[in-house]
Amino acid sequence: MKILYVGPDYRGSNGTCWRDAFVALGCDVRTVDGERLLSWPVTPAERVAAKLGARPPWRRVSDLNEAIGAAAKEFRPQTTFFVQARFVRSETIAAIAEFGPTVVYCNDDMFNPANRTFTFEGAVRQADCLITTKSFNVPEFLRAGARRVLYQPNAFDPAIHFPARPSPADVQAMAGDVAFVGTFRPDRADYLAEVVRRLPESTVNVWGGGWEKMRRAVYWYRRRRWAPLRRRIRGGGLWCEDMGKAIQANKIALGLLYHVNRDLHTSRSFEIPACGGFMLAQRTAEHQEYFEEDREAVYFGSLDELIDKARYYLRHDDARLAIARAGHVRCLKSGYRYVDRARSLLSALGRGPR
Repeated sequence: MKILYVGPDYRGSNGTCWRDAFVALGCDVRTVDGERLLSWPVTPAERVAAKLGARPPWRRVSDLNEAIGAAAKEFRPQTTFFVQARFVRSETIAAIAEFGPTVVYCNDDMFNPANRTFTFEGAVRQADCLITTKSFNVPEFLRAGARRVLYQPNAFDPAIHFPARPSPADVQAMAGDVAFVGTFRPDRADYLAEVVRRLPESTVNVWGGGWEKMRRAVYWYRRRRWAPLRRRIRGGGLWCEDMGKAIQANKIALGLLYHVNRDLHTSRSFEIPACGGFMLAQRTAEHQEYFEEDREAVYFGSLDELIDKARYYLRHDDARLAIARAGHVRCLKSGYRYVDRARSLLSALGRGPR
């Protein structure tokens, strides 16, 4: 089975986990690193333009599409798998379809305008199949003209999401009571600042991309509110084993949703239990479906409930550790790996690995 993979090519990305899953299933996979080929935005001016909704230079978009087309003609894939297909033109997808089904994987809420590009609508209508990690996006994609839409929940990769043992130096640098690993969002900072304020007896640690933005002038009116949280920012994004070590070094790992994306679960919903962590996450029907409440994970519906449950489980080690173990076992036995998602996709397409 020959698969052309078009997406990010770095260890730890969701797209690369899909690519590696196809390889694990015995597929012959050719990679086109779309992010490297486009390499936009790069300069400060380009980053400003991106924020304002401007498109990349046409030359870069053309180079990306030409590279994808050339790779397809040379490799002649039986299936092409695009991660979001950002800036991939519909005519490029149409040309590749002569070799086999074209699939676009979307792990964001693509009906959030911030996640779209000018090629979005064309890709939706042209691709043979769309995969979404957002169950509510399925009918929305169909109304937008998609030919076929499959819901595939997020997943974990046991090669990089596992209970990584932190060294003594790691423990010294990472140890704490409550941890959050995720990207900066202003409303998320508001929420975590309140968690820090209401758990003064506990050590709260935060890692993730973009938290340095808290110091920007645009957020001057939030500086006093965020002051306790700024002292708890431990560093940038954690990937692969480093994330596992941080989860192991902290007693509780928070699973916060991004409401602008209408999240009902996220990749962290599977990665935290896969790393052997005790997950305290926002209560949703999807979380409750994937991990049994109070047995395999613990959920909250309000800040008050989060604080109460954090205090309880910080005092009850045996109960907390038992839930973490049960969540980890659930991950391993329930088909939550990327390879399970990939096998399901190929079966649905009638393109099982050969």
